[in-house]
Amino acid sequence: HEIGAGGQPYPFFLAHPFALPLADFDAALGPPAGWIVEWKWDGIRAQLVKRGGQAWLWSRGEELVSERFPELTQMGEALPDGTVLDGEVVVWREDRAQPFAELQKRIGRKTVGAKLMRDLPVVLLAYDLLEWEGSDLRGVPESERREMLDEVGAKVRHSALVASPMLTGESWADLARQREAARERGVEGLMLKQRASRYGVGRTKESGVWWKWKIDPMSV
Repeated sequence: HEIGAGGQPYPFFLAHPFALPLADFDAALGPPAGWIVEWKWDGIRAQLVKRGGQAWLWSRGEELVSERFPELTQMGEALPDGTVLDGEVVVWREDRAQPFAELQKRIGRKTVGAKLMRDLPVVLLAYDLLEWEGSDLRGVPESERREMLDEVGAKVRHSALVASPMLTGESWADLARQREAARERGVEGLMLKQRASRYGVGRTKESGVWWKWKIDPMSV
């Protein structure tokens, strides 16, 4: 399909797993100052597209899921035309993401009534801005896209739009300590995104790179 036309999403940029020992981080990545660090959310990756007065929500498999998440479509309608957000759909209560099992209760339902929306409220945890005022921003460095995204969030101010918080650390050891809180927060670890990276297509490294630094699975 034609990229950026109608309600179509952009191809999703995917992360590579990162599993080096902490001692090797500086040599492999340089200092943390070169990276945007966020939680790795356990939800549904999605793009929210607003063009021509209409909003669409697409899953990573490029399946249209607008009808399953009416509150996100309504939030999308509050965005200016020519806006595309990339992020994660999660059930959100008391300012935190709920377990994926809660989200599955929403995914499995063909009809979404007011009670379900009340009991299992969802938000888009937005972490990237791919289009603004109809301009394709994928060639703009990650750090600039993130600044623009935060400005959009401040302008729109909608309860179903939450900017994915960023973590800061003086060293990788400092960030590793923060990462230890992932399990109690119900997240899968950290995402590391090169500040200079462009938004690529699929799991490529030509545009720069996104790494997923996941916590080890629990073992018995």
